[in-house]
Amino acid sequence: MHGHGSGGPKDVWTHNVEATASLLIAFGTLITTCSAQGLFTPSTASRWILEYLVPFQLPIFYFCLGFLYQRYRTTRTPRAWGQNLRRELALMGIPFAAFTVLVLLTNSAVGAKPPLSVADLLRALFIEPVIPVGYFYTCLIIYAITPTVKSRRNASGLLFAAVAAKAAIVALASLPATAEMATRLPYAVTSVAENWIWVAGGMAMALYRGLPLVRGSEKAWALGALWVATSVIAFYAGWTGETSHAVLDALGVLWATSLFSTVFRSGRQNRFYDFVTRYTMAIWLFHGICLALYFHLWKAAGISVTAAPWMAAVGAALVCYGMPVLIMAVLSRLGKAGIIVYPARYLPPAPATMLRKTPH
Repeated sequence: MHGHGSGGPKDVWTHNVEATASLLIAFGTLITTCSAQGLFTPSTASRWILEYLVPFQLPIFYFCLGFLYQRYRTTRTPRAWGQNLRRELALMGIPFAAFTVLVLLTNSAVGAKPPLSVADLLRALFIEPVIPVGYFYTCLIIYAITPTVKSRRNASGLLFAAVAAKAAIVALASLPATAEMATRLPYAVTSVAENWIWVAGGMAMALYRGLPLVRGSEKAWALGALWVATSVIAFYAGWTGETSHAVLDALGVLWATSLFSTVFRSGRQNRFYDFVTRYTMAIWLFHGICLALYFHLWKAAGISVTAAPWMAAVGAALVCYGMPVLIMAVLSRLGKAGIIVYPARYLPPAPATMLRKTPH
């Protein structure tokens, strides 16, 4: 999605699962926003979707990032590590900075936050990123501390460290004696501790060539059924803590990997994903801004959305998915304006010294 891989036929599944994750994240925002506007009362199904289905979509992005990073990069030397980090600073830093400003300006325009100040901007850029661009912030830190692995021993060590970090943050957030302390930890610490495991898992999957172990229609169906059954039991039992989410997120990522690597094993692309994958980042980054402005326009016009709930909801869905596509189409025709969403399309290719000659 960000230009980490070559985009060859074998990687079609990664692009498609990321596109699906982006659509589901936008769907979660759509449900939340429409509910907050009073367009419908949250149902059991919508609460389950928001509690369990949407949360594991972001780990999918981290997992695919790790998979493509290990598959196509080599950062075992100081030179290659530095080159990769400089490139990622551009690939992730540009949309991070651009959308930090856009989100803060939007929040100010719709009255959700006070007028944008320098202090707010600096805090969002360096201390507490805004949604959804905290992902880029976290990835840059993970890149800085995670060179590509060259052996199973290296991969085992990386996985052990990432699992330990995940276990530590889950324990801190779950135990009554330390829960308050966990909320005071810096964003950089909590986010890396929570998400490093997904990147490490993707890297291990690439190094071990583990896709054949999870690929297969029977395995995908079994993992899907297990995730659905476990999430439904957790939902009705009220298991909404960090531990249950960590387990369900891991199972969900495994299920998504199994399903998409099976369906798109041949590397052939279909028409739907051929279109959607062109706008994965645009939908993910723009949908929240578009929805906020959409409902603000209703308010500015003096019209209550609850007076025409179905029309408002349908319009919100169109705005959520259609406007990002339209905006990206316009940006792509304005010179290099599209760089704020897809820097990899406008920057020089990665140096050969940091490319893996024979991808795993």
